[in-house]
Amino acid sequence: MNRQLCAGYTLVELLVVVAIVLILAGMLLPVFEQAVKSAEATSCLANIRHLALASQLYCNDYDEQLPPALLDLSDSTKKNCWDILLLPYVGNRRIYLCPADENPTYGPAYTNSLLHSYGINLDLTMIGGYAGASLQLCRIPHPSKTILFFDLAQPYSYGWRASWANMSQYVATRHNQASNFAFCAGNAKRIKPSATLTSSVNLWQP
Repeated sequence: MNRQLCAGYTLVELLVVVAIVLILAGMLLPVFEQAVKSAEATSCLANIRHLALASQLYCNDYDEQLPPALLDLSDSTKKNCWDILLLPYVGNRRIYLCPADENPTYGPAYTNSLLHSYGINLDLTMIGGYAGASLQLCRIPHPSKTILFFDLAQPYSYGWRASWANMSQYVATRHNQASNFAFCAGNAKRIKPSATLTSSVNLWQP
């Protein structure tokens, strides 16, 4: 007697399989998102460290002077932004872009600038509010503890100074409520912005 075996799945079995797949996807999606965010933060940290190292090369060519936030041009009413000044030392414009930044910005209309996700510390690079007025690296007593670049939040901007007292408006917290900072010595790390400026700590001024 021949028996024919019916190979197939019932509707209930298919629904059970679909439910298991959905449950597994729901469990793995947050892990995947966290991995993506971690990779973005690491890439951003590498970018901002690269900018600090490029600034040291700039210093070598300009008598130890840090790249100014802005530089006047003799033949134009516009000013060159720091990103333009560093471009010969950076090479790849993607270095200026944080992978987690959905809205990178240009500088103000009165500047020549590139699309960027980072800002420069104006307490070091725009002394007295003047274009071209930046400190010499050799005059900063603790370069490894003095911020030079940071994750920028403010549109049409290029930097920030601590005396403005509106850090949350300018410093972006794109990486798990923290920001990437690069220092004058070429080192970089991810910390919460509030830890950079307290009653006992000021990493913005030399």
